[in-house]
Amino acid sequence: MSIEQDRSMNNFERIVFITRMSAIGDVIIASRIIAKLKLNGYFPVLVTSFITEEIAQRIKDLNAYICIDKDLDIRYSFNSQVLIKEHFIQKINNIKTNKNNIYIDLQKTKRSRRAKKIIEKQLHLSFNASYSVNKRILYRIFLIFLSYFCVSQKRNSVIKKITRIHDLQEQLIDKIIKNDKSNISQFITIKPTTLIYNKSFPLPKINYICIFPGASNFIKMWPKESFKELIHFILSRTNADIILCGAKSEEFIGEYLNYPNNKRVLNLIDKTTLGQTLDLIANANYIVSNDSFASHAADAYNKPASVIFGATSPNFGFAPLYEKISIEYENLSCSPCSRHGKSHCRFKNLKCLKSISSENIYSKIKNYF
Repeated sequence: MSIEQDRSMNNFERIVFITRMSAIGDVIIASRIIAKLKLNGYFPVLVTSFITEEIAQRIKDLNAYICIDKDLDIRYSFNSQVLIKEHFIQKINNIKTNKNNIYIDLQKTKRSRRAKKIIEKQLHLSFNASYSVNKRILYRIFLIFLSYFCVSQKRNSVIKKITRIHDLQEQLIDKIIKNDKSNISQFITIKPTTLIYNKSFPLPKINYICIFPGASNFIKMWPKESFKELIHFILSRTNADIILCGAKSEEFIGEYLNYPNNKRVLNLIDKTTLGQTLDLIANANYIVSNDSFASHAADAYNKPASVIFGATSPNFGFAPLYEKISIEYENLSCSPCSRHGKSHCRFKNLKCLKSISSENIYSKIKNYF
């Protein structure tokens, strides 16, 4: 059964409400199980935030979503139309199902639990069952705890098997779906769109690399000097153009990386919307990113990439799945030292990031040009 198949005249198995409020990368990861549910005859409804609404709009075959913000403003969308609450309820109630509604909490926080209560109250819904994903938070904390007993920064030769959050979510879904008819291992779950020419930034038509030099915190960021060296290798050894992407707080990095100005480097940091950034990733030849949402977008679009881990670890479960995405991780004994990178390097040298070679990352890139 194709994910594009129209089931509007058929019964769905159930309506499944799925909560993933934040962050952008986590909502992209959730798109996999939304695809899996729809392929197996379920009707998924995503409960998310206004910040991640553009992701919800692009998830393949997601026909309904609800956005809730911290001030309890709510927006309802059904078949790409924003509806008032009463019309949304009517649409949901008109869906033919074989079994009662269920609820899946992929976030498992106070915020997501509050969202469930809001949905129950606002939409007058009850759920036959509720599920939540095991995020292995204690395991992540344990890894950080162990790292603080290290008095040196030795590289571990033994690489732990990564249990990804994707696997944990699919294990949960497998409890609901008895006879799985889907195969989404290489399935593109976010709708790709064609790049639209914009006079303010003339986009390269072919052969470009998207570089995301920023991250949510400093000890998750590969040094700007390393990015600079990588850009030099790309410009001097390939015919590829480079697009720099990122948020407003990363503007200074973009200015540094594009000095002196080069016509083959396009600095779009703080110049694109989330949707435009996704379009750039979807049409790129290669992605270079720190441990951030861009790595999950590359994963969703099956794009080759190099993803750089520093203070955090792929063992936390947020490593991309796609086989052509390279994980750049030094696996030092002092790592991981933080769950979200909100800390500092106690050795004051950021060895976990500075030891990652730009030449090594270039060696992965050159295979695609």
